[in-house]
Amino acid sequence: MTQPQRRPLSSMAPPQSANPDPPFPSDFVTVRDILEGTIRPGKFVNVIGLVKDRRSPRETGGKDWKSALTIYDQTIEHEDAGLVINIFRPLSEMPEPDARDVVVAHSIKVQNYRNEVSLITNHLTSLHVYSAIKIPKPPKSAKQALQPPLGTKKWVPGDKEHEYVAWLYDTIDKGAVPDATAFASRVDQSRNIREKFQLLSNVQEGQFYDIIGQVVKDPFDQLDKATVWISDYTENDAFYKFSWDPEEATKEKEGDPYGYTTAKNAESSKWPGPYGKRSIQVTLFGMHAELVSKEVTAGTWVRLRNLQVKYGHNSNNLEGFLREDRNSYSSGVRVDVYALDDPDNIDDRLKVAIRRKRDYEKTAKKQQKDIAAKGFKRKADGQGGAKNSKQRRAEARAAEKAKKFKEIEELESARERRKEEELGINKIIKCDNDDQPIYSVPSIVEPVTYEITGNQTETTLILPFSCIKYRANVRVVDFWPAKLEDFAAWRKITEYDILSTQSNDSDSDLDEDMDTLDRFAGKKIWEWQFALQLEEADPKEKGENDKVWVLVDNQQAQLLTDLTATDLRANPDDLNQLREQLFKLWGNLEELKQQETQRQQAEVQRRQAVKKRIAAQQPPESSPPRPSTSDQAQAPAANNNNNNNDRGAVLSNKPFTCCIHQYGIEVREEKPAKANAGEGKRYEKVFGLYGTKIGS
Repeated sequence: MTQPQRRPLSSMAPPQSANPDPPFPSDFVTVRDILEGTIRPGKFVNVIGLVKDRRSPRETGGKDWKSALTIYDQTIEHEDAGLVINIFRPLSEMPEPDARDVVVAHSIKVQNYRNEVSLITNHLTSLHVYSAIKIPKPPKSAKQALQPPLGTKKWVPGDKEHEYVAWLYDTIDKGAVPDATAFASRVDQSRNIREKFQLLSNVQEGQFYDIIGQVVKDPFDQLDKATVWISDYTENDAFYKFSWDPEEATKEKEGDPYGYTTAKNAESSKWPGPYGKRSIQVTLFGMHAELVSKEVTAGTWVRLRNLQVKYGHNSNNLEGFLREDRNSYSSGVRVDVYALDDPDNIDDRLKVAIRRKRDYEKTAKKQQKDIAAKGFKRKADGQGGAKNSKQRRAEARAAEKAKKFKEIEELESARERRKEEELGINKIIKCDNDDQPIYSVPSIVEPVTYEITGNQTETTLILPFSCIKYRANVRVVDFWPAKLEDFAAWRKITEYDILSTQSNDSDSDLDEDMDTLDRFAGKKIWEWQFALQLEEADPKEKGENDKVWVLVDNQQAQLLTDLTATDLRANPDDLNQLREQLFKLWGNLEELKQQETQRQQAEVQRRQAVKKRIAAQQPPESSPPRPSTSDQAQAPAANNNNNNNDRGAVLSNKPFTCCIHQYGIEVREEKPAKANAGEGKRYEKVFGLYGTKIGS
């Protein structure tokens, strides 16, 4: 597939006018480029435009509010089209520009949501507004019209942006922008839109709502209708209560918010969760039931629109009912099934619900452990009397052991903090599993042995690999491939991709066409694919094997760099972002590696030149008219001295803490004695980087 070529910046500049024409900012793109798809979705861009429409901020259920702006520039000034900017921010940081104000958006993401191209903010985005009434005539700078920034300053416009804003505002056709009165009226109308969405914790009898939740049990199909249980992980006192331990439960007591210890009931014995009063039974009819029966299973997230809530047949608990409309203005199926494979286009309210589920599960697991640890489960006929001496001694021993463990953990934590200070650990690099101990590189690469006893004889086996995870203090001393441009590679997208969550998984039987022209057909996907050589950072822990190569797969590379893989040769901006991120990780390593590559190339060229001179029986260029053996020997020495100057630079980077995991892969093996993974295959031990991120 041919990659779309990016238009030169000269072609993106607006047309000439009588006023001085400042250069179009080189790191910005036009609105037309975005709308026509020249800029692919997922790309971060910078754009400038005039505001022609705005929606009032509204709550999303999280800390961020949502607003939207529509902007245009001279590339679409005579069209009705506009570019929508979706803004997610706290209300205090939400910009509210007026009609014709100029907006500069920096590091904002292009998205294709429901087949419409738009922009969406992220934590890196900077939005700056220039008040239209204060923008002067060019060639004066528009700096005086720049409104104070809202929120943290990430990027601030410079002189080139100020000059271009003044020129753009003076030359663009403003006929597409409504007057101030009409603009304000539209904003007010967007504020008055009735929002039917509601959390399950707030639904009441006799009302109609839009809800977002997860189906927690497979639907029960009853031909003309279907029943599902849905939860958004909020609690409503009018819902049915499911208990965690129905077989041996006691009365609910303080400290049990999830209903783990409520009375036994038949339905609870088969209930997968969530527990307590967090789920509502919904009955769907007609085409709604048909869709649910075909497309919905346990775990699916859905949105139900215009759901009627009322008390069910038992008159004690609220239930939901979704019937077909009986008039000619039917809105069709009112069940939306969410796909979770595109995080950028997921409803923000759904994200909030998923976070609630995560928080619920964390708290639920902790409570289960607490109940088990305290021996909360009691016999069905007992209430638990005073503790006997044996129980008190056991508790005392357990408390003493826990105290010792805590002291050991505190001493170990203090030791690690001192070690980090001694080594000067780079705090920009973040690592998972802070509670795990630090291992030295020599101990990580050391073969793992396993002792077995058979026929009264002990035998020590060296395992080909072990599935173990470590934390280590290291520094990067080498990388592969040698060029950053090769850190991302493409592969053909196949229908088998859905069979694995690991993007780099492959099957030799499915890759047989890789040596044919078929490998270039069809859609392609770019993935990260590189390796780092890590060296033990603590001089006291170094040994014979103090270096290890670790692979960085696509998923872990995305976490590490916070970047998505692209064609780095065709996208120099992406290459520069990658270079800046990795500089935080390895310092001047790339520069030294480039110098070494140049030195090696020069050495190869020098040797080839020497061979040619010898073959032609010519003296070295530095020799006097009468050649001698000593003269011929001096030339390489001089060159070596020059190369030593290149080698004088020293690797300068800070050590950091990272996570490494050991695992095994199958490789081909011709010798049967070594084929420990089956016929013609053996296991090979490899190491990978995981859970490590370059911060800001």
